[in-house]
Amino acid sequence: MAHNAKERTASSDVWVFTEIQDHERVLEGALELLTIGRELADSLGGRLCALVFALDAGQYLPVVKKYGPDVIFCASDRALKHYDSAIFPDMIEKLIRAHNPSVMLFPSTEAGTDLAPRLAQRFATGLTSHCTGLSVMDSDEHGKGLLVMKRPAYSGNAIATVICPHARPQMATVQQGVFDKKESAGRTVTVETVPFDCNLSEPRITHLENPTRWDKPRVPLEQAGVVVAGGRGLGARKHFDALFDLAEALGGEVGATRVPVFNKWCGEERMIGQTGKTIRPRLYLGFGVSGQIQHTASIVDSGIIVSINNDRSAPINDISDYVVTDDARDFLARLIERLRKETRPV
Repeated sequence: MAHNAKERTASSDVWVFTEIQDHERVLEGALELLTIGRELADSLGGRLCALVFALDAGQYLPVVKKYGPDVIFCASDRALKHYDSAIFPDMIEKLIRAHNPSVMLFPSTEAGTDLAPRLAQRFATGLTSHCTGLSVMDSDEHGKGLLVMKRPAYSGNAIATVICPHARPQMATVQQGVFDKKESAGRTVTVETVPFDCNLSEPRITHLENPTRWDKPRVPLEQAGVVVAGGRGLGARKHFDALFDLAEALGGEVGATRVPVFNKWCGEERMIGQTGKTIRPRLYLGFGVSGQIQHTASIVDSGIIVSINNDRSAPINDISDYVVTDDARDFLARLIERLRKETRPV
């Protein structure tokens, strides 16, 4: 049964679900959330708390401590090696009821976007997804310590500003790459061990198929220095596949707009846009990308943007540093051949 958070007295603390990626490393997006979380906690006059649940949580603490938490709640158990919707929400719910944080932030990953709404339902509180801006304000009408959450709306044609004045914790998910990560040195960190006391004798999930793994980029798209992206203008999968040859030659990764993903030319993990990735590469090359606002808003912070498109009025041209007015498919083939000649041994 969900309890109305309105009846509970919240602290001023900010919590970050500090996700472990592939049970190998701290997710970059979680470190970014700790960085913005530090700013929010300072504004609220509260503590920044990181939640680290893993097979061996202790091995990740040296990295997490660098990004400004006052407290780390850590739990270790074999059952925590991978995110489990039958375990994580129950454990975190108990912690929330015991400590009453004001704000809780989650990365917009498979785990984060599963965990956040489950907890929001249990506390009858709001949840704003895919936020692109977070800040704190006081209001005469709605009270103090309000988390101001900004996110794209109306297919990216507007920015909505959302507050959650009457319920706690205030919850938001944030895509990786939206905020910069920054280390925060010289802070004393308290580590609190959370006992693993879940009853695994009666599992709620009785059968689970092997997960389908994406052909994931070698480097996460949000961290790639070079991104070559394809859009509708490439026309067919065989032309889109050529982007992988170009990306290999340039030491980059392949991204996509919505159409190639929906046409199954590539997996969802390569989609750039409002419901995909936000990227900041040194170099972005867009082949056959028209540049709808959902896409351009997610690449605008790139160092150099190059558009290859035969449409002189394509919206992406307005934010591009260089525009090549040519057939994207022909130009792509010529560019790959030129790069191969230049790197071919003499």
